[in-house]
This record gives sequence, C-alpha cells and structure tokens, in this order.
Amino acid sequence: MAEVVLEEGTSRVLAPDFVPRKVGPMLAHAEVDGDFVNVTWRDGLSGRFHSCYLRENDVGSAIDPETREKTLDIADLALDARIVAAEVSGTRLNLRFDDGVITHHDGDWLRDIKAGHHLPHSDLPTRHAWDAAEMPEPVSFDGPAVLSDDTAMFEFLTVTHRYGLARLRGLGSADGMVQKVAEKIGIVRSSSFGFLFDVENKPNPDSAAYTGQALSAHTDLPTRELQPGLQLLHCRDNSCPDGYSTMVDGFRIAEEVRETDHAAFDALTSLNWIFTNRHPDFDYRFSAPVVALDEDGSVSEIRIANALRAEPDMPDTRVSEAYQALRLFMTFARDPRFVCRYPFEPGDLVVFDNRRVLHGRDAFNPNGGYRRLQGCYVDRDDLFSRLRVLARNARAQASTANAAAAE
Repeated sequence: MAEVVLEEGTSRVLAPDFVPRKVGPMLAHAEVDGDFVNVTWRDGLSGRFHSCYLRENDVGSAIDPETREKTLDIADLALDARIVAAEVSGTRLNLRFDDGVITHHDGDWLRDIKAGHHLPHSDLPTRHAWDAAEMPEPVSFDGPAVLSDDTAMFEFLTVTHRYGLARLRGLGSADGMVQKVAEKIGIVRSSSFGFLFDVENKPNPDSAAYTGQALSAHTDLPTRELQPGLQLLHCRDNSCPDGYSTMVDGFRIAEEVRETDHAAFDALTSLNWIFTNRHPDFDYRFSAPVVALDEDGSVSEIRIANALRAEPDMPDTRVSEAYQALRLFMTFARDPRFVCRYPFEPGDLVVFDNRRVLHGRDAFNPNGGYRRLQGCYVDRDDLFSRLRVLARNARAQASTANAAAAE
C-alpha cells in the first residue's frame, strides 16, 4: 500500500494525483450498495462512488505511486468483481473485493471528487464578460514583478482568464521578450507566420496586419481546426500618434446578440462559414460557425476574421439570414459601447484569449512614425494548467506556514 507520512506517527494513503490536501474531517462510515460504496464523513457530507472507479484508482495496484498514471489496463479490469467489505479508518477507506483484491483510498481525495474539483474548469477563475465602461483599457500589471514572482504571476493570469485580457507594462523593447513571457505560461505554439512573428510594415505584405490599414475586430487563424488559445503581443517600438489598438469581448457581443435577436443568435451558432488563408505557399481552410457553444449552451468560442471569411457553407435557404446575423454581430463589435481602445506603448505586452477577445487596430500613417510589435501564441490549456499549479503551490505554502505558526 502506497502511503505518505503527514507528521510523526501518522500517514495517509496516496491519492492518484499530486494535489496537496489538508487533512479534512475523518470518515464516519461506509456501506456497500450494489456496485457503489456510500461514504459519509463525520461532518455529515456523503458521497457515492462506483466500485470500478475505486478499484482502478488504488495507488499501488492500479496507479503508479511515482507517476500517478494508471498501470491497470481497462481490458484487465474485473468488471464483475464485487465489494464484500468496506471499512473506514481516519481519512482512509479500505475495500475488499470478492476476488481477494484489497484497495485503499484517501478520504480527502474522495471529498474533492465529490465537490467536483476534478472537473476541467474547476479551481479556475470565473469568467466575466465586459464592455467598454468596465474595461476602458486593459487591466495592467508591473511586467518585471510578474516575471519574477509567482504570486504576481498568479494574479496576472487570474485576470487574463477572468476577462480574457490583461496587460504587462515596463518590459522594455528587447527582441524575444514575448517568448520569455509566453514560456512562463506554457509552450509557444508555432504557425505559418513563424514561432515568433513581427507585426510591422513590410514590402509586398501577405497580410493587412503588415500595413497601416485599420484592422476590424477579429480572431487570429480562424482558418485552423483549433484556433490559438492565447495571443501575446509585445510593443517594441511605436512613435505613431495614431493606430490605437482595440479589444472587444466576443462573449459579451454574442450575449448581446442573443438578447437582441434570438434568430440571429441561432444563425451565428449553427451556420458554418469557410475561413481560408489565401496565400501562394499554403492553403488553410476550416468550416465552422462564428459562435460555438458548450454543452450547457454557454458561449465557448468566437471564430471570426472578415478578411479570411470566404464562402457560406450552409443551405442556400439560410444564407440571407446568416449574412444578417453576421452583420449584426460585427455592428455590435465596433460599437463604442463595447470597444476597449488604447494606445500601444513601447514596453507594453498584452495577453488575450484569442478564442474569446476580438482584437483590431485603428488605421495609422506608416510614414508618420515607426510601429513594431512582436507576437506569439500559447494554447489555452497551458494557461489552465499554470493557474492550477500556481494555486496548488500557494495552498501548499499556506498550509506549511500555518503548521509552522502553530508549533
């Protein structure tokens, strides 16, 4: 049986993850109910767990104590094995099956499962939709402090997830700074534009981003099956008096459409457009609706770039309503009520959820100054992972500090 020592004279069975947990209420009793075990804690909380789930999550016989990965193949799991005895001891649940297998389970891990802390979006900040009144400019943080301190990084990433947008200031103009920040979050995702990309005027540009033209609100790379999750943009130089950057919360716009015109919302969420990169050297295409919903009907993703939107991929009878719905969405997206507009100053770096926040730019005169940004992408999963680990470490440090203070 795999155990971990908590303090002198006590131990607990290992949980099948690496999450540090305080010792919670002791287990009161457990009873077998067919294929399930009903567990009750001394504070009255109860939970119900399937025998197969418990059996394949025993650290030692089914979970490797070092990697916490399953070693028991599902093809070898005895689905017909029945629990013949269940007992509790402190925070430990002990089970005996009719084929002789004995398993042991951490009660605090079971409480976390009961509370839903195993779910993908558990322990992440709640998302909050915003408009221009609430977000006249991005919430800002001291860049060097965030890069050097995990607590500051946690606060910065919390805001990034909650609002889909945050800004670091005071980072200077060094080449590659955007990569340094990105790698504090996760792994840089390369694309056809490169590992890092520079946004500046170029001869023979293959994107409007490399001109002084205004850029309407859009998400990057809607032509890909999976759009980049986070985009990071670092302003290295900017002496142009105009060309303000713009950000719009696409989730807020989608909800405005839902409240204003239900039929238009249905068209945005059910009718596909083809998005394509028109380029001599590559040919990316993807077909999807502008607004994606999760299983609960909440908005989970926005996919839109007018410059890259091609043919309607839908029944002819619905093309007209698709255009009307799209026009309504984009009309809201440039309504000043919803647009965060701000100057992009040298040393600033913005991080935003590219599958939620639409970004753009006012037009500027390329002869009136020099403007150079450097950017890269990181997937959303890396943000979620980093937030969970930082929160986990903070809890562990707090627990250690409290224990030390109690001595």
